[in-house]
Amino acid sequence: MEMYIFVQMSHLLCIVLIFLFSVVGWAESTSVKATTTTLTDMSSSESNDIDDEIKNSRLRASTGSKSPLSVQTDFSYSGGSVYKPFGPTRPKLSPGPIFERNTKLTGNISAKYRCNENNHVNLGTGIGVTTPGFSSQELQIENPYASFSNLFGLSSSQHVLSFSLVKYTSKELVEAIDIDYELGFYYTYLYDFGDSGWQGGVVFLFSHEMYKGFSESNAEETLNTAGIYPFAEYEFNSVYSFRTVYRGAGFYSNRKDFNNYVWDEATQSLGVGITITRDLYLYPNLQWVWRDIRLDKTNLSLVANINFF
Repeated sequence: MEMYIFVQMSHLLCIVLIFLFSVVGWAESTSVKATTTTLTDMSSSESNDIDDEIKNSRLRASTGSKSPLSVQTDFSYSGGSVYKPFGPTRPKLSPGPIFERNTKLTGNISAKYRCNENNHVNLGTGIGVTTPGFSSQELQIENPYASFSNLFGLSSSQHVLSFSLVKYTSKELVEAIDIDYELGFYYTYLYDFGDSGWQGGVVFLFSHEMYKGFSESNAEETLNTAGIYPFAEYEFNSVYSFRTVYRGAGFYSNRKDFNNYVWDEATQSLGVGITITRDLYLYPNLQWVWRDIRLDKTNLSLVANINFF
């Protein structure tokens, strides 16, 4: 059964990758054809503004400022359960992805360079405060990373592709499971349903974890993660929006049995997006597991995207 799931996931990932590169290739060929038009046509049809392609508030804020050089940041509070949102521990909803075990205030700060309107590179690092407000509170500069992103719009759809490399230095994770690096690929597809206020889409992701060595402490830890997560958003007005993500098509393999992909727990997140400005976006949300809906296993989280310059 596990091998069948692995084969199916491999086929699915191949199809997704072929589709993605076909779309990007088509977009680039369309861009090349546009250069053969007259200067008058170019001045009237090209805006050179990525906001004309990426119109979703969350995607705009999460992909950074429009300046050639800028500082891109995101901060999140990974809280505890509804019973103890500011407690020291955070229930782990699913066995697959690599997550912190304690409540934590985290952030990423990076320097962003825009190669052009549609492509940018980020070099940055994470910061974290474990168990904030408790005697075990500890500030860490952790998990430096590099990423490349491509974003574009086609008709009523919006697309963001991202490749990343993360070096794990988080004391909690390194000491517990001896993890070293992560390679990640993410693709977000979003479709705008016109004047209805609704937007829907799907997130494709694949990540591979690398460890310093093999031991009993990390034999059961995640090696690969693959997921297809549909989401929906409804825009009440220019400031407030509703957002929910269903994570029911996630698979992972562990180091001990890396050829077998196991179905991950089906989880859901639901929250409210708050657009303060184009470069300041807040997303308070709840997260729970469908198989075992309990308040003590429903986590609270807050994500903030803030861009400077």
